[in-house]
Amino acid sequence: MEKFERLINMCKVKMPITSENVGEGMFLVDRGSFQLIIPSDNTEEHGDFLINSVQGHDNYSYNTESTHVYHVLDGTGKFIVDNEEVEVEPGDTVTIEPNKVFSYEGEMIMTLGMTPNFKEENEHIVRPVTYDQKGSSKK
Repeated sequence: MEKFERLINMCKVKMPITSENVGEGMFLVDRGSFQLIIPSDNTEEHGDFLINSVQGHDNYSYNTESTHVYHVLDGTGKFIVDNEEVEVEPGDTVTIEPNKVFSYEGEMIMTLGMTPNFKEENEHIVRPVTYDQKGSSKK
């Protein structure tokens, strides 16, 4: 969490996170509806990430190997796990076991721990999520 402190503060004041200011040893993936900050010191066994969710995840997906542990630091939203909705706020933790289809919506700053770390071959997209102009997902 310490390694993300500067970026968390930037997100809280709505300062843009860019490749140029993400910081040394960090990699930014900007998917439009959310930003994923990946530290270079993640290992194969475990990955820690920072998520700046502007609207939510861009798909419903599941992972065949990894457990995802999301911790909400700021903002509110909801997680949809196997078609069940869970409202979240700062301080909430959501654990998603392998093979559970999930997505999330909302404007939130979160940390994500993955054990084992992300591998593309274990990630399976079920369907994309699109957002309307108001930021709500289209069902």
